[in-house]
Amino acid sequence: MKLQVAMDVLTTEDALALAGKVAPFVDILELGTPLIKNAGLSAVTAIKTAFPDKIVFADMKTMDAGELEAGIAFSAGADLVTVLGSADDSTIAGAVKAATAHKKGIVVDLIGVPDKVTRAKEVRALGAKFVEFHAGLDEQAKPGYDLGVLLTAGEEARVPFSVAGGVTIDTIDKVQAAGAEVAVAGGAIYGAADPAAAAKALRAAIK
Repeated sequence: MKLQVAMDVLTTEDALALAGKVAPFVDILELGTPLIKNAGLSAVTAIKTAFPDKIVFADMKTMDAGELEAGIAFSAGADLVTVLGSADDSTIAGAVKAATAHKKGIVVDLIGVPDKVTRAKEVRALGAKFVEFHAGLDEQAKPGYDLGVLLTAGEEARVPFSVAGGVTIDTIDKVQAAGAEVAVAGGAIYGAADPAAAAKALRAAIK
């Protein structure tokens, strides 16, 4: 199982600093949506230039103009780009077309999709490299939020998937047991007093 850090910071400088601390322990460096909106796709270029051996993930959350937006992100240096699962099939197919042209990959983010299992199978058939079972920060903050719902859906879908939404040192073993190909940790790393130590511990917990 790969480890992905979601860098939900707001400046390229902060992203480079965080990546510098955690890169030895993670496989995928994700530029979060707020970072891309605030700093622009030049942040993607900066991260890929600084860490060319890492998979760079641009969390674009594209909802329309899939081929255009994915192409822009790939040209900036992204290896993986997200499209929302709630987007039209043609949007996802367009993004996959751009990925094929660039020899890169599309990840479909199922945030906000009610029937995640069915949609996961559909978007995989459209060409998604893998599917992200994702609960956003707002959903995680609600009383009674349970990561297990995502894990169960991932197991049922039987497609390559990642999990984002409450992955911590206490839950990463469950994420791996569910069969996820990628565990996405955000606050558990960037919110830690020592992000490098937190990333190292998560890496060590992956069997």
